[in-house]
Amino acid sequence: MLQVKECMMVTLEYQVSTIDSDGQAAMSPPETCSFVYGVDAQYPSVETALRDKKIGDQIRVTVPPEELFGAYEETLVRELPRCDYKQARLQPGKMYREMRKKCLVQFLVKELKDEVIVADFNDPRAGTSAEFDILIKDIREAAKSEMKPSCARG
Repeated sequence: MLQVKECMMVTLEYQVSTIDSDGQAAMSPPETCSFVYGVDAQYPSVETALRDKKIGDQIRVTVPPEELFGAYEETLVRELPRCDYKQARLQPGKMYREMRKKCLVQFLVKELKDEVIVADFNDPRAGTSAEFDILIKDIREAAKSEMKPSCARG
């Protein structure tokens, strides 16, 4: 029986549950995808869990924040002088965006104080982890024409 190895076309049915840094959970509807193992990029945790599996195998894989949008870093929360920013755009809980010298300045306004803004420069999705429930539907040798990464196909 075929196993998931490099250069094999793998077809999966999967469902993803995400948990953000605040503990809020969300679940996507089931989807199906096909890719060439070892050629098309996958999350490292998923790729490791799939290796040597067979058709019909079901696996559950936890993907840590570091593989998704990064871990939440307290060092990216800073106080900024409030007078340096457009006051009308400063709303707690909202993203602040402004072009400065052809560069986008963007942060989450966590809190407004008299003289400063508590600004969070983390990706808004930082700290999110995911759990993949995967069913391996098919495995076959990949055709030579399928051996280019999918991002190069279209």
